[in-house]
Amino acid sequence: MNQPEQNRPQGQPYKQQYEHKHDTMYGTLLQVALERELTAEELEQLDGLLAQNQSELAEFEAVDQLLAKLPDVTVSSNFTARVLDEAQRQDRTAPAVDQALGQAWWKRLFAPQYRSIQLAAVAAVTLLIGVFGYQKHLDQDRAEMAESLQTVATITEMAPELLTDFDAIDAIDQSDPIDEELWAALK
Repeated sequence: MNQPEQNRPQGQPYKQQYEHKHDTMYGTLLQVALERELTAEELEQLDGLLAQNQSELAEFEAVDQLLAKLPDVTVSSNFTARVLDEAQRQDRTAPAVDQALGQAWWKRLFAPQYRSIQLAAVAAVTLLIGVFGYQKHLDQDRAEMAESLQTVATITEMAPELLTDFDAIDAIDQSDPIDEELWAALK
């Protein structure tokens, strides 16, 4: 076995491992180039990587040519100060614009920083709706009970003899529902 085969991980071909390392180094160098100017050593590494991969070299040269075609823009010496002044002016006028447009204090409660207040309010409203709904249900049950009692009272006033045989009706209810003699005769 030669040395590169011993160091490579199982199941990953040597070429893929090399390409992954190449992509990682290339990406790292591009990220560094975006943040700061590359050193001479880093430029040599980038040139070596681009020489090894012609497609990336072509893309790199195309982007370089497009950037070279862009005209140089002169920026005024007080550009930063003007940008900061404009940002501060917009910050100062924003509350005045909101008030002029009728922004009420309660509309600010819909902002994300008040999420816990929003959730508590939704929970409280849900709880109130549930309590009032349950109370209405209890009131309906009570009204139905009162109506049925009124119906029974009306019947007893009209025909009191209906309730005189209540003991006989109660005795029928407590008797054995299966008649043993009848059951034996049917067998």
